[in-house]
Amino acid sequence: MLKIAQISTNTITVPPKAYGGTQRDIHYLTEELVRRGHHVVLFAKKGSTAQATETFEYPTNDPEEQLEFIMSNLPDDVDIIHDHYGIVAKANPPIPTIRNSHSKGVTGVQIPVYVSKTILKRFGKNRGYYVHNGIRVNDYAFRKKKRSYLLFLGRLIEQKGVHLAIKVAQKTGKELIIAGTLNDRNYFNTQIKPHLNKRIRYVGPVGGKTKMNLLANASCVLFTSTWNEPFGLVLIEALASGTPVLGFKKGAVPEVLKGLPQLLCSNTKEMILKVKNHAGFPSAYRCRHYVRAHFSDSVMTDNFLKLYDKVIKGKKYKIIKNSTWNKKLKKIQNKELE
Repeated sequence: MLKIAQISTNTITVPPKAYGGTQRDIHYLTEELVRRGHHVVLFAKKGSTAQATETFEYPTNDPEEQLEFIMSNLPDDVDIIHDHYGIVAKANPPIPTIRNSHSKGVTGVQIPVYVSKTILKRFGKNRGYYVHNGIRVNDYAFRKKKRSYLLFLGRLIEQKGVHLAIKVAQKTGKELIIAGTLNDRNYFNTQIKPHLNKRIRYVGPVGGKTKMNLLANASCVLFTSTWNEPFGLVLIEALASGTPVLGFKKGAVPEVLKGLPQLLCSNTKEMILKVKNHAGFPSAYRCRHYVRAHFSDSVMTDNFLKLYDKVIKGKKYKIIKNSTWNKKLKKIQNKELE
């Protein structure tokens, strides 16, 4: 049995109530580790409900105070720290620590870990490791019979290509439901709002059963992201629901859809043709099986446990005498003596 500290941010609860891919990963990993008999100490935002062995809720929004809080409550016999936030890894504790980056390259930490091989190579310069995201497949509603609408699910920003999903819907005559958080008001007002009507609808942020039903009933999900996606959680959420998802060959999308290459598109024109023909799409059962075999919470946990073992046995972490961790530790100890 390992004693593992999971470090989340103080921005979104674990699990998230709506949007929050990182926190959902932490949730699935935490509960699967506990289910396998490991002791998990979770540091997270107040209101988190993941079933860790122990949960500590941040009492402050100040990162420095959060670090002191973690250090004061971290068990002495913890085997490894899994930092999804960065504040612990940056302090360089004398404990095996991995810094899990869900989006970009990281420096100044013991062991960086990325969510895809693509990001490890592109931003991590092949320094560190990668472990794919995983989801609890049975949490996702499954429908073999689909309705006719297309679905866009994600943040409403230009890089996510919502305007391109609208173009696909208009060119194919399909109904489009747009769901997600409105992060760029100007983009929404100029590129999205003018096209909204009875057939192209924005339903706002979604979570829980509403999100699951939208995914499960869609004829196809459009993943129109135009930037180098670190992973693309919506891809596997759609497939777990038995729904094909079309995505551009950007970032880690080809890596995630490697086993279903017929779902990759070079451009909007190709995406339009595939929506029109709907030929060669994998069956609902094949979509779900693909996720269970490659991107489930169980597979993700297997891979992290292998990495934990490698890091602990390899002792690749550095003990830095004048690290932030040691300076903070002295400060905490002096406070206790006052």
